Amino acid sequence: MKFIRRALISALAVAALIVGPAVSAEAASTSFDVTKLSGSSLVISNSNCKSTNVYMKHRKSRVDDWSVDTEVHGRHGPSTSAYFDSYGSTSKDRVQVCPSWDGLGKYTIGPSEVRAYYYGGASYNDYGEVERADYTKGSFYVRGKTYASLSTKRSGKTVTLTSKTKVYNPERYAKVTYNPKVKFQVKSGSKWKTIKTVQAKKGKATYKTNTKSKKTYRVAFGQVSWATGATSKSVKR
Repeated sequence: MKFIRRALISALAVAALIVGPAVSAEAASTSFDVTKLSGSSLVISNSNCKSTNVYMKHRKSRVDDWSVDTEVHGRHGPSTSAYFDSYGSTSKDRVQVCPSWDGLGKYTIGPSEVRAYYYGGASYNDYGEVERADYTKGSFYVRGKTYASLSTKRSGKTVTLTSKTKVYNPERYAKVTYNPKVKFQVKSGSKWKTIKTVQAKKGKATYKTNTKSKKTYRVAFGQVSWATGATSKSVKR
């Protein structure tokens, strides 16, 4: 369908040139600019390819038909493309990315190939066109889903808290150890208070605290460009 729309636009442009070969000075007023590109971020928990939305905003003047073909680049280079035109999707296209090939992280949208045509009204005596590259950029993120667990052990007044963290890596088709900065938290009333932040190593982080009374603990960490954040289940010890 995208190919058919592209062919139709090209055919109309050729027809306009045949009917009205003279281009007036006003043809310079034909313009088309991509003003914004964006996309919906994804969370990956398996190796399947995923579909997402890419959005485009534009500004145009004296244009009858137009198309925008926009590149999408993943971690390892070109991934897919989004297509917009005056006959179909003018501001949103559905694209598919395959993180098992293209990787996790920031995906860049753009540059774009722009084609816009003005056919000169009923007399076809004022043809104008724009055929150029547009370097407007946008982005979205593809993040691996993360997992956090917490185990506890008490020995007298000492409570040892141990977290385990993993992230799904589509390029390895599996959950793998993940080393975020883990926040050990204790519940205080209805709120959670961070008592220590520890850098995980080999997917584990440990913290020891001294207390006679039982308390409720959990661990949490925030998202980054290629991995989600997560919070463990709470444990009372």
